[in-house]
Amino acid sequence: MAQPHAYLPNDPAPARAMARSSQRTIARPYRVVHISTVHPPFDQRIFYRECVSLAASGYETHLLTPLPVVELERQAVHLHSVGVVGEQRLGLGLKRRWQRIQRAAILARQLRADLYHLHDPELIPLGLWLKATTRQRVIFDCHENNTAYLRQKHYLNPLLRRGLELGMATLEHLAARTFDAIITADQGVADLYLRQFRARRVVVVHNFPQLDLFLNQPPPADDAPFDLVYHGTIPRYHLETTFAVAEALQRRGRRARWLFFGKCPEIGWAQAELVRRGLQDNIVIDPHPIPHEQVAVRVRQGQIGFIPLPDLPKFQHNIPTKLFEFMALGMPVVLSDLPPSRPFVGDGRCALMVPANNHEAYADAIIRLLDNPELRRTMGAEGRARVINQFNWQRESQYLLSLYAELL
Repeated sequence: MAQPHAYLPNDPAPARAMARSSQRTIARPYRVVHISTVHPPFDQRIFYRECVSLAASGYETHLLTPLPVVELERQAVHLHSVGVVGEQRLGLGLKRRWQRIQRAAILARQLRADLYHLHDPELIPLGLWLKATTRQRVIFDCHENNTAYLRQKHYLNPLLRRGLELGMATLEHLAARTFDAIITADQGVADLYLRQFRARRVVVVHNFPQLDLFLNQPPPADDAPFDLVYHGTIPRYHLETTFAVAEALQRRGRRARWLFFGKCPEIGWAQAELVRRGLQDNIVIDPHPIPHEQVAVRVRQGQIGFIPLPDLPKFQHNIPTKLFEFMALGMPVVLSDLPPSRPFVGDGRCALMVPANNHEAYADAIIRLLDNPELRRTMGAEGRARVINQFNWQRESQYLLSLYAELL
């Protein structure tokens, strides 16, 4: 199986960065400011992975977030709200977004950072302004393929959607040619920046799991309350696939138990659809958010991880983060056979990949695992070993720290 580029056998980058960070003493801590106007304050990638790692490495780390925060500091990360006082829910209207960007611009200049780290494409103009007026380093952290994401918004007028795609491509081209570095969460988006936007510098920093949050949990028991589990944002197309797979299993006399938990934008439709299809006793959808530190405990309530990604342009480049979280917990995974995941699990030793949208193939894979507890344990152990040895944040964070050390 081909290994992802970051882990070629002779690649010394993580070791070099670790040695550098352990030997280097920062006389005056560099001040770095992370900015997001659309992500929640304690986003897994922004706060728990990147900001906490930078603060632990000696950087004076600030995070500008769109919602009010009770704490001014958590895990040595300084928190600043750019949202409206009293706002408890993230408003996505244009007026609210523009207000947050204005406040972020003012606060970013006041903080006088040595490096600004942006997390939203709508902040690229702010980054260009900061670069021109402060002459400091600016990084854009591209979490996904933004143009492909716009392309799948079929409810938009085609001309408007095309205009938004061109505008987004223009912004990303300016970011690639102006900012000091582009960070991506996967190789597919990195290749896009290198090939299409001619970026000056691109660094891949995967969303691999934090070992301390997942390895303290034992593998799921054979009598776990659910057969399959999915966590994270729950879009309608994931649920439509799940309902069809559940019906395919029922036609074969199998009634699997499913747990979905995380943000569900269409929970009303989902609950009504469960009743209409007679699946309300089989599938539990919990739309209530839970703290990041409790995700692993909840995921362990299932025996098999389930990732029903459709074959859409967006998923031709993005790797599902939950894949590695399932693996870290010693769980086998059933997921769509799409290019980004193949380098990690395409050999079939810790996950079963099936053609996207093929409901019968999903059912085949699920029955195979449910009927073979020993296979579940063997595949789970293999996935856990891969996370311990390669696909973990403790190792991946060294690429982020190495980039910061070189820029500063």
